[in-house]
Amino acid sequence: MMHFDIRTRDPAEFNRKGFRYLSPYCTEKCVNNLIDGKLQCNCGDSGIYNWIWEKQEDTCALLSKDSREVTFHPVYSSGTAALRGSKPFMKNHHHFWEMKMLSNLYGTDVMVGVGTSAIIFAEWRYRFFSLLGFDKQSWGYSYNGTVQHDNITRCYGSKFGLGSLIGVHLDMCKGTLEYYLNRKPLGVAFKGLKTYELYPMICSTAAQSAMKMTCATSIEPSLQLSCLQCIVKHPQLYDQFKTIPGLARIYESKFFWMLPKEYEDPKRKARGGQWCSKRRKVLFPIRWPTYYGPGQQHMVKISLHFHNSDSDSDSSCDMINGENEPSTSKE
Repeated sequence: MMHFDIRTRDPAEFNRKGFRYLSPYCTEKCVNNLIDGKLQCNCGDSGIYNWIWEKQEDTCALLSKDSREVTFHPVYSSGTAALRGSKPFMKNHHHFWEMKMLSNLYGTDVMVGVGTSAIIFAEWRYRFFSLLGFDKQSWGYSYNGTVQHDNITRCYGSKFGLGSLIGVHLDMCKGTLEYYLNRKPLGVAFKGLKTYELYPMICSTAAQSAMKMTCATSIEPSLQLSCLQCIVKHPQLYDQFKTIPGLARIYESKFFWMLPKEYEDPKRKARGGQWCSKRRKVLFPIRWPTYYGPGQQHMVKISLHFHNSDSDSDSSCDMINGENEPSTSKE
């Protein structure tokens, strides 16, 4: 059992240095009771779970607590493990679900997002990879603060780690996907998802990494929801709304994840939505001249880097093409 004596420290100083990713819902008591490096508290749990995680025979993950808590690579890691939810998201509904990071995160990637049933998890079991968003069938938010889709990665929000709450708002009326960090909106990350049949997904390459579902709710479009969406656009009106007891109770039980946009992540606002600049190696098949032998193919590595400063365009980014190279190291 790991124990941290922080009684003599200033709480703000403790959160900033020792556990900088911890959500405001956890206290010093929570981190003083870590067991095997994992949080044991129920801070942030909503009690609303419309679906659970589905056990995959071809992935290295241990499910517990009614299939809401996940421990990836319980002993050691030799690649990427992933899970999907037990049922797809309904069309023309608002879906919000949230994962609490119970352990420190490290390694190639730990991601939260959505994807279709076309993804075959077994293909990545022995490869360290940023799985969610590697193709057109998934969309993911990395613990490094980036989002990925169709093998294109861009800067998005702050990094997250032990104690962080990662929320996902999938609007299947508009086809948009927005993430929340500690219940603060980070802005729309992806558009154009309305035509897909999507499942919630998580993945990790880190040994003994753990996370827990704190909320999974689906809401039909309603006048009540539409009004609240207008209210949160005006912070002063939102503050008045929360002072009305009856409305405040409805808000706390159903729409606690909706906040005015002024609460969005300050690092994202400072970036102005700019795409990050990264490179990734890519393998292209090239058929060499016949003197290498008839029909022979060889693979060459080419590093590509594209840039477009127009951040308002869907295609504006520093593109990251191809796959991560396979790795046999143990994380």
